[in-house]
Amino acid sequence: MSIDYRQLRYFVEVATLGSINKAAVRLYIAQPALSRRMRQLEYELGVDLFNRSSNGVELTPAGRRLLGHAAALGEEFRRMREFV
Repeated sequence: MSIDYRQLRYFVEVATLGSINKAAVRLYIAQPALSRRMRQLEYELGVDLFNRSSNGVELTPAGRRLLGHAAALGEEFRRMREFV
């Protein structure tokens, strides 16, 4: 398994905005590339993180669990960078 900080940061943006398109704009990444990264994260974890529709994305129960941990890890990474 190779989940990296960037994937988690991308996941948090998608989950927070409820849209891969909006997250792609905010993250300055192409929408197809971001969509692939989210599918790759789901594959690595072995669970669906989003319910996808034409209106955007909604977190699954597994996605909601990951969001709490991913946000906490992001904050920890930020503090680590400041410390170093």
